[in-house]
Amino acid sequence: MRPASTMLFAAFLFAQNPQAPPPPPMTVDKIAEDFYVVRGEGGNTSVYLTDEGIVLVDPKFERNHDDLVARVRALSNKPVKYVFNTHAHGDHTGGNAKLAPAVIIGHKNASTAMIKGKLPGVPQVTYGDEVRVSQGGKEVIGYHYGRCHTDGDTFVYFPRLKVLATGDCITTGNGQGVPNPPASSRINIDYNNGGSLVEAIKTVEQVLKLDFDTVVPGHGPLVKKADIARWHGGLQRLRTRVSAVLREGKRKQDVSDVLVKEFEWDAAGNPLRNVLDGLMVELKP
Repeated sequence: MRPASTMLFAAFLFAQNPQAPPPPPMTVDKIAEDFYVVRGEGGNTSVYLTDEGIVLVDPKFERNHDDLVARVRALSNKPVKYVFNTHAHGDHTGGNAKLAPAVIIGHKNASTAMIKGKLPGVPQVTYGDEVRVSQGGKEVIGYHYGRCHTDGDTFVYFPRLKVLATGDCITTGNGQGVPNPPASSRINIDYNNGGSLVEAIKTVEQVLKLDFDTVVPGHGPLVKKADIARWHGGLQRLRTRVSAVLREGKRKQDVSDVLVKEFEWDAAGNPLRNVLDGLMVELKP
């Protein structure tokens, strides 16, 4: 048995370390009579209603399953028939397995990453460049344009509604209910899973050729196509600026200062902590 003094000291340490903030509550944004977005913890979840069933995009963490399903059932009593994953990360794929027998769809590289990471709910249907689903007379298209957040990103397009779900190639918030500044040029690149800033710029250039109005980002508030075009231009300027700093032989802190002061990256946020080293390697002259 542990001495009482040790137990008291452990309790004291626990009390001195604040717990992580609670996840933001789930909210439901209505885009059309048959299309909704459930936001909250985990990735944004798109919900497309049809007479034959429901198409979901990114069913959040596994722990969000019951709450998410309750929100979806409030919209329709039809079963979930298809689930698109925009990439492999658990905050977008964690609910896959619990949605059986729904068919899970993802890019082949996302499937490989999930298998490698031993994540549950690996997609049953994988594709290379394009995949189409018709459900209740409505079409949903998944596109892979190349590397961006990872090397297995899917952009899910709803042509009748002119809506595009982007996954984490494009985000407008930090996943905890805090939106990015409107003019910022933040991007979260997972270099360990094939992501690339340079390729992301090329990928988004292709994405902008699609005919869409409303954007469902991986995290954060919904935006319009013009916002993505503006953000894309910011990424191009960021690449040029950081490349110039590195050519001058500046150090990591100098690059960090540029990202925070000139492009409004969060000094304490995950993108800066997780992306900075890989970005410097990628843009090194």
